[in-house]
Amino acid sequence: MIYEKLLNIQNELKAPKSQYNAFGKYKYRNAEDILESVKPLCFKYKATLTLSDEIVLIGERYYVKATATLTDNEKPELKIWTTAYAREEESKKGMDGSQVTGASSSYARKYALNGLFNIDDTKDSDSTNTHGKDDKETTTQEVTNEELLKLFALAEQAGYSKDTVFKQAKEKYKKEVENLKKAEYNQLFTGYTKLVKMNEKK
Repeated sequence: MIYEKLLNIQNELKAPKSQYNAFGKYKYRNAEDILESVKPLCFKYKATLTLSDEIVLIGERYYVKATATLTDNEKPELKIWTTAYAREEESKKGMDGSQVTGASSSYARKYALNGLFNIDDTKDSDSTNTHGKDDKETTTQEVTNEELLKLFALAEQAGYSKDTVFKQAKEKYKKEVENLKKAEYNQLFTGYTKLVKMNEKK
């Protein structure tokens, strides 16, 4: 029942990109945009959506772990959820500690919602725009928070925990996962994508 309700919500959900980044000149959606669009559908299909955050220490950095949970109001014991992570920056100009955590929470919640409602942001400018950098720079630059979230979510789909992702990055590339270059990140991402497809065929 809960999967049928989720399928209906995924099918009918329209979450427009109502935010605009003047620097990069692109539109994007945030967690609030998704929530505004999904609330009427949750009411329609008698389901409740809840969001929660947890601060976790991975390696030497803190992450915000966000969980998006959909509960069947007619059978509350039936739930389905997804999680996503956002790394807290050590400092960010113009922000105090609570604001940095809040920004990380927003990112993590957005990607948890993306995972739950099957929203694809891989082609969004906020995750792919290089602001004029050439392909060589893109290949060698370090991965972003958004890309790490996608990698963790994909690994989870393949049946691997975030700790396993960190371990594999350490063993394969001799570095922490947040320090991977784009080419290295792409190799891991491709590997997990293949595992997910293999699991789907079973």
